[in-house]
Amino acid sequence: MSTSKANSANTSATASEESNSTSNVNSDNFMTNEVNKGNSEIIDVLVAGAGIGGLITALCLHRAGFTVRVYEQAHILKPIGFAMNLQPYCVKLLYELGLKDELDKIGIRTSTAAYYSRNGQFIYKESRGIDAGYGWPQYSIHHGYLQELLVHHMHDEVGKFSIQLGQKVVAFRMQQNHVEVDFVNPDTDQLTTALAKVLVGADGIKSAVRKILYPTESPPLWNGCSLWRGLTQMDKTFFDGRTMIYLGNPNERFIAFYPIGNNLINWVCVIQTEEPGRRVPPEMPDCDTMVHIQNLLPLISDMKLDFLDVHHLISSSLIVRCYPVTDRDTLVQWTHDRVTLLGDAAHPMYPYGSNGASQAIVDARALTLSFREHGVTPKSLKAYDNLRCEASNSFVLSAREHSSLKILQIIDEHLPSSFWRLSDIISESEIDAELSKHKQACDWNAQQLKQEPPLF
Repeated sequence: MSTSKANSANTSATASEESNSTSNVNSDNFMTNEVNKGNSEIIDVLVAGAGIGGLITALCLHRAGFTVRVYEQAHILKPIGFAMNLQPYCVKLLYELGLKDELDKIGIRTSTAAYYSRNGQFIYKESRGIDAGYGWPQYSIHHGYLQELLVHHMHDEVGKFSIQLGQKVVAFRMQQNHVEVDFVNPDTDQLTTALAKVLVGADGIKSAVRKILYPTESPPLWNGCSLWRGLTQMDKTFFDGRTMIYLGNPNERFIAFYPIGNNLINWVCVIQTEEPGRRVPPEMPDCDTMVHIQNLLPLISDMKLDFLDVHHLISSSLIVRCYPVTDRDTLVQWTHDRVTLLGDAAHPMYPYGSNGASQAIVDARALTLSFREHGVTPKSLKAYDNLRCEASNSFVLSAREHSSLKILQIIDEHLPSSFWRLSDIISESEIDAELSKHKQACDWNAQQLKQEPPLF
């Protein structure tokens, strides 16, 4: 396991600009930069990044009685992107924030995950969420709709100017009782400075805050796989309308698809396009939807299911994008004095296992608990670091090993063609053992979750 150590001086540096290629679901903006307004007061917490992790963190801290403001690089927030999964261990906190009814309106309560070989032979299925014994459901939900919901709650609860847009972190300086944070408007180059007792970098896998803390760290590293993502409108979904489907081998060719509400099916296809090994990712030009589809379809020509036309589903997509599958090496610590990291800025991980956003929400809970116990101080950030850094690293490493999909890999590598009996390759007890190892590694324990005291 590779690790990095933080830059150890009063930190003031310029970070490289993050680019984020996403796709619009619709053209409605739910926030523009007209709300930007400077403020020189020393607040409790400044959060860099208005993604899911940053917004949940801000809402939690506000509910706990702390003053908080979010600064976001983008000038406009739109309901963009694709789908995500919220695991029960984070949905618990979302329910405590009072979001249950709204989540039910914009997402799907996932009931089952079903696994198939690349040629469509059924392997096994497992229950998810409440059906699996958790006290809370798992949600499949559109990223943009969830972000929009959280922005509305920020405006209603924290205030109209609680999110500042067009503000990219470029430097910060530690003072005795606070941190000074410099921002630049990427379009106008106008500089502004904000003051807070602590800075939380929740600004994604290409985090500017992380770049300042770790100036010699390499860019996000690629594993040789390309990831296609798309959304398709269907008149009718499959099975109970709440089932996730996994097909193929995560080491070579793999497809996942599941409903996310409004008759939308989210699909993800991962193809090993280069030799395995971690390296700097290639430049991937932004092509239109049809170019992406025509590049992908020949690579999955033999992947099929009896109950669903996989190729028609993909070729009928409203939008498609292609990305390199990347993560970063784990860190030995996230916190330096009055600055820390959260979410993908702290622990970016491969999409296998669907834990990225859920882990960011767990970060938000731990940070709030630490502030309650120690106040808004460097000591509280260190306590948060101790709670979360090592624990989240297990998810990063588990995703690299495809642990949640290991059974698909085992079956495909032993007998890539069709087979008659599953038991010739793997027994039910071996399947259960593989699932148990993944859940244990990622600390999925239903009883422990139920006994955890509520944050609010």
